[in-house]
Amino acid sequence: MIPGRFFGVILLALTAAGLPLSAMAQSPAKPADVHFIWMGGDDCPPCVVWRAEHLPKLEKTAVFKEITFSYVTKVIRSSVPPHLLLPESVKPLKEKLDVASAGRIGSPQVAVMVNGEVYDYFFGSRSAEDIEEMLLAARYGGRYPFPRCVKLEADGRGCAVKG
Repeated sequence: MIPGRFFGVILLALTAAGLPLSAMAQSPAKPADVHFIWMGGDDCPPCVVWRAEHLPKLEKTAVFKEITFSYVTKVIRSSVPPHLLLPESVKPLKEKLDVASAGRIGSPQVAVMVNGEVYDYFFGSRSAEDIEEMLLAARYGGRYPFPRCVKLEADGRGCAVKG
């Protein structure tokens, strides 16, 4: 138990540090449910390199153990694969992935889903360190290290809907 005079000193120090009283009374926010979906195949050289060099590093991180990861095999010349070819964990997200990808072909395609919604969708590979930073921001809040896109342009010219 904290004696009254020490409680007052602690309270004064916290408010002087800029922490509002309402924040002190709240319990910590529940981490977001994050699903990281990587789509590519052996016909995609960057996909092969990412799986060999970056995925093993990413698998060793604490945040990776807290999220859902799905690898979706697809060829470069296809868009998001048909429902039948998706892993069970991705099947419920098929429609959202189709919308986010705007039907574009190419690999790798990556989706970061937060609480069942598209949080970021992009083409290309990123380092294990960059993805770890992305996953931490998506799960716990904070600065996301890249501009987010929740829906690509169908013509391939960029992002139609930014996050």
